Amino acid sequence: MINKAILVGRLGAEPEIKAAQSGKTVCRLRLATDTGFGQNKKTDWHNVVCFDRQAEFARNYLHKGSLIYVEGRISYGQYEKDGVTFKTTDIIANTVQSLGKNDGQSAGAGNFDPNMYDTPAYNSAPSYNNAPSYSAPAPAAPEADAFGGEGITNDEIPF
Repeated sequence: MINKAILVGRLGAEPEIKAAQSGKTVCRLRLATDTGFGQNKKTDWHNVVCFDRQAEFARNYLHKGSLIYVEGRISYGQYEKDGVTFKTTDIIANTVQSLGKNDGQSAGAGNFDPNMYDTPAYNSAPSYNNAPSYSAPAPAAPEADAFGGEGITNDEIPF
C-alpha cells in the first residue's frame, strides 16, 4: 500500500518551531496550493509537520510566502476540546525544499531560481559556422540473416 503526498505551494505563515519532550525539533507549516484558474481558482490549505533536519531547514530558510516542495505521507488524527471532537489531517514531511525567492530575498539552501535560463548563455544558440563537416558513411551491403537469406530492407517494412 502507498501513502504519499507531494505538494508545491506557498507558506501562508511563518514556520512554527517547537521542541518536543523527546528532544526532537518539530515544525508546523501552513501551505497553500491552488487549483483551477480565473473564476474557478480555489486555494486549499494543508498542515505540514516536519522534524529534526527538515524543521531546522524551515526555521533557517523558509518564511511566509516562500515557494516550497513537500513530500511526505498523510496522517489523520483527532483531539477533543471542551467536549467537542475535532479531526485533523496533516502531511508528515520527509522532504521540504525551497523552490525560489520571495520579494528578492534568497530562500537559502535548496534554492531554485526560475529565471536562471534567462541569461544570455542559455538563450543564445551555439554557432556551427566553423564546425567541421562530416559525410554520412556509405550504406553497408545487405547481410545474410540467421536463416541464410538477405536481411529485410526498410523499403519492405509496411509501416
